[in-house]
Amino acid sequence: MLTKITLILSAALVAGATLLAQDAKRTEASLIAVLKAESSQKEKADACRELARVGTREAVPALAALLADDKLNHMARYALEPIQDAAVDEALRAALGQLQGRPLAGAIGSIGVRRDAAAVNPLGGLLASPDADVAQAAARALGAIGNAPAAALLREAVGKASDANRLAFCEGLLRCAEALGAAGQGAEATRIYEQLRSLKGAPHQVQTAALRGAILTRGAQGLPLLRESLASADYLMFAGAVRTSFEIPGPEVTAVLAGSLNGLSTDNQVVVIQALGTRGDAAALPALYGAARAGAKPARTAAIRAVGELAQPASATALVDLLADTDRDIAQAAQESLASLRGPIVDEAIMGMLTGDNASLKLVAIDLTSRRRMTTAVPALLKAGKDNDAKVRAAALRRAGELAGTSEIPALTDFLMGAGSGPDLEAAEQALSAVCRRASEPGPIAEKLAGLMAGAAPAQKGALLRLLGTLGGPVALKAVRAAVADSNAEVRASALRALGDWKTADAAPDLLALAKAAANPTDRELCLRSYVDLARNPDLPANQRLSMCREVAALVQSKGEKRLLLSALGSVPSLEAVALIGPYLGDAETKEEASAATATVAEQLLKNKAPAQTAAGLVEPLQKAAQATGNADLAKRIQEALKQAQNRAAKK
Repeated sequence: MLTKITLILSAALVAGATLLAQDAKRTEASLIAVLKAESSQKEKADACRELARVGTREAVPALAALLADDKLNHMARYALEPIQDAAVDEALRAALGQLQGRPLAGAIGSIGVRRDAAAVNPLGGLLASPDADVAQAAARALGAIGNAPAAALLREAVGKASDANRLAFCEGLLRCAEALGAAGQGAEATRIYEQLRSLKGAPHQVQTAALRGAILTRGAQGLPLLRESLASADYLMFAGAVRTSFEIPGPEVTAVLAGSLNGLSTDNQVVVIQALGTRGDAAALPALYGAARAGAKPARTAAIRAVGELAQPASATALVDLLADTDRDIAQAAQESLASLRGPIVDEAIMGMLTGDNASLKLVAIDLTSRRRMTTAVPALLKAGKDNDAKVRAAALRRAGELAGTSEIPALTDFLMGAGSGPDLEAAEQALSAVCRRASEPGPIAEKLAGLMAGAAPAQKGALLRLLGTLGGPVALKAVRAAVADSNAEVRASALRALGDWKTADAAPDLLALAKAAANPTDRELCLRSYVDLARNPDLPANQRLSMCREVAALVQSKGEKRLLLSALGSVPSLEAVALIGPYLGDAETKEEASAATATVAEQLLKNKAPAQTAAGLVEPLQKAAQATGNADLAKRIQEALKQAQNRAAKK
């Protein structure tokens, strides 16, 4: 059964293929007819385009007839080039003796595309053409063919080429050399490269390409030429040699590059050093260490960076030595490279600096522990927090805060409680704050810090209050609330600021009560503004924010306070909010803010498909807002909202 089905399917496929072939033949015939008829230029061009897809030997005569046509020869060649038949090559070779000018140059180009070896001798005869386009096309076509006979013709002609033709002849020869080298004829390719290297008047790009080829085709025997070129006074030859080195793997080339450093100018040293870094060969390290320690600053800096690129942990020792360099840029480059290295050897070197006696190196080590996220360095950082050098102490504590976990909080609080006012206290607080922000369970930390309040000095109390504000929660709030009544003015001020920065609504009652009772205008304004800020918090339910606005409405007095309240009300989508905004529409100081708040609330309600009754309640406030505002853009918004409200209200 399966065999029968298979036979049926095979027969169907053969029949289908036969039909397709017949259709293609009919299509090709109709296209050829277009070329032979008195068709328009566009029709013939379109036919050529299609013949490039379906054309066969049958189309060659008609297409070849167009090779002399000034307007259609390029389309004819476009169609001829893909046809896999010797008739195309014969037609193109025949055209060499019949065409002139650009059509001839085009036909030569097509011969090069098809790499017709039988055309080598005719093309060689055209190298001497007085038409530069033709001569250059012939040279490039011979290069595309790239066999030994083509190379021989070009080698003989290149020395006689005019200035206008020289580059094209050289390009053709370079292509021949590449093709011969790829075909295993390296000796012949080398002879071509050497001829071009010594060719008088050869463009620089030809000389550098020939140098590259001469080095690469020699293999291991090309290293002396590479070494010689690295010492060249001609920068283009030098740069060409460096670029070529990237194409040759192995420590031997690395040794040649490294060995060239001492005899080079600073600029050239930098180029070679960068090449050594890019090659990624650890064999370059001794030379790079030497260049990093002495010499001109640009070369030293480049060498240090190259050491970092090679990413060998064993380089840590050399880089640590350079950290003490008197030149700041050198030391900084060493620090950057050291930071990029990985592995326990590097960490050990950094720990050695951290526990040593050199304050400058300690500061570098402290920075590196943070950049490398060395959590194992936390104990050493805490120890450095007691260093005799104030800068070391402060830096160590700050970095300890970045890396420490909650288990280090007792040690950090000891620093906080024992520090005097100034950088040490600030550093200890910053470290604790960093740990507090990362804590997954802030409650126990808040309890510990709150327990320290009673016996703390005023400066420490201020720091503890700020930390409690960072932690938040009921325990922290209770401690801050108690500190508001502290007899020390600084502590009281810190407590008020902590309360004012509270992020959750549980501080709202305290802020409102303080705003009502405060005798100090500054304290009153701080509490009032903080309370209104909480009322603007979009994370709170709208009814809670509305209630808070209603509570504080009687307290606001200044223009700034009123504007804050209006901003909060504008975020509450309810008619009650619009009613609270209403009185401010008649106040000259706040009418613009009140109009904007009214528009915002109305837009929110209407966007949320407010019922007809709610829309009706918006009409009058929007009309008043439209009369109150002097802002044309705002008035337009209000009118649009008013129209929507009226339309929806009419659908009761």
